[in-house]
Amino acid sequence: MAATTYDHDQSVARTEKKKPSIGKRILGVLWDSLDDKPQEEHRLVRRLDSFYLIWACFYYFVMYLDSTNISNAYVSGMKEDLNLYGNQLNWMTTCWTIGYIVGTLPSQFIQMRIRPSRWLPALELIWGALVMCMAAAPNYKTIYAIRFLVGICEASAYPGMMTLLGNWYTPQELGKRSVIFQQSSAAAQMFSGFLQAGIYNGMNGYDGLKGWRWLFIFDGVISIPIAILGFWLIPDAPSNSRAFYLKQVDKDVAIARMNRAGRAAPKGITWSTLKKALTNWPPYVMVIPYVAYVLALHIASYMNLWLKSLDMYSVAKINVIPSGGYAVEIVMALVYAVASDAIGVRWPVIMAGGALGLLGGILLSVWNISFGAKYFAWYMTFAPVGTGALLFAWGNELCGQSAEERAILLGWLNTMGYVFNAWVPLYAYPAQEAPNYRYGYKVNAAFWGIYIIGIPVIVWFAYKFPTKKAVETEADQTDEYIEEKLNKGENPTETVTEV
Repeated sequence: MAATTYDHDQSVARTEKKKPSIGKRILGVLWDSLDDKPQEEHRLVRRLDSFYLIWACFYYFVMYLDSTNISNAYVSGMKEDLNLYGNQLNWMTTCWTIGYIVGTLPSQFIQMRIRPSRWLPALELIWGALVMCMAAAPNYKTIYAIRFLVGICEASAYPGMMTLLGNWYTPQELGKRSVIFQQSSAAAQMFSGFLQAGIYNGMNGYDGLKGWRWLFIFDGVISIPIAILGFWLIPDAPSNSRAFYLKQVDKDVAIARMNRAGRAAPKGITWSTLKKALTNWPPYVMVIPYVAYVLALHIASYMNLWLKSLDMYSVAKINVIPSGGYAVEIVMALVYAVASDAIGVRWPVIMAGGALGLLGGILLSVWNISFGAKYFAWYMTFAPVGTGALLFAWGNELCGQSAEERAILLGWLNTMGYVFNAWVPLYAYPAQEAPNYRYGYKVNAAFWGIYIIGIPVIVWFAYKFPTKKAVETEADQTDEYIEEKLNKGENPTETVTEV
């Protein structure tokens, strides 16, 4: 109940607060830890950022290393050692994708029954062990099975963490944290090649093992300490957190903040909750633009095929030049995050990012454009990536009245994105047409168009059929709570000291 006291005190304080200076407001827009929030909230957010958010980024970074290391191993000797001269590499990717699809929604359901601080690190320990097992794989069939199991375990990473971020951060903070978390995968893609090359060059042949086998061992070893830290650093939800770095007053402040944001605490999955989630509009309306977004992003992975077709770059440069696209992705994602949190709405920023992707798709559809314009077009295909995290943040906010509905929505979106991404690119971008896909680039532009058109549809549904209702909490009983405390001779407020 202490959260209600905090909420009451802050509502009084806000009426007496002076208008912040222009400089303070500008700093607050760029990063909310520099705004004029009460000191108690600043402390809570700093602790969450310092312990949980940083850990979450390392968690997702390692997950991306573990899920994409198969390509690095393939070009580092695995192809020759296991006689992979057919379509085995594509099937290894497909096995992982199938596991990911199978595991996403069940993981979200389990996360509603078991503490995420137990469930998510346990899955990382399992997938880390499985990745190391690939180092001993005698043939590609063994890798098929292991990749399927790794996909099941890693399915929890993105939707599970996005759901947790929605448990703690307000709408003025959530966009930036969601994007920062998502972009740790871009950082992994930028640096994975360098990391893997260093391990291969330094360990190839050591102790009788080929370099590609050491890649799997080291990737798995990196996962284990990150997973162990997760048992202590994941804060679960404000109502039941056992995180060592949060005092009781921090949890009270967090509960008050979520109450004000209209975001309910987890109550556990029931048939009634499931029925309500499945009869609400967000899973059906948001899934179409999100799937279009996932399919449209796929085109960026073919930039290296275009570079190779030019016959003017070394193998090293062909692998390095697309890293510029990930740099564009990270910068633009941060711009989207700051802008959407500052204006307090997601949809205009999401549409602006989608428009950049549409521009890239249209230019590639034309194809016969200048060399510089083609470079620009390829880099524009990276620019909208950060808007996907904002769409997930928006889903967190639209379903704020139920933590369970939020988890189901995010799991559903993630599942459907991978379901379609598993097969649509095979038809849109046939390998024999690379790099000038006759219809693929036009399809890509169409996907961006569907994405952009779908955002106003979500806005219309949110306006016409609002899902976010005021959360019924003990915040409505503040006066009674204070009176009860006084009658017992207790202080109804708590003094917060910085530690």
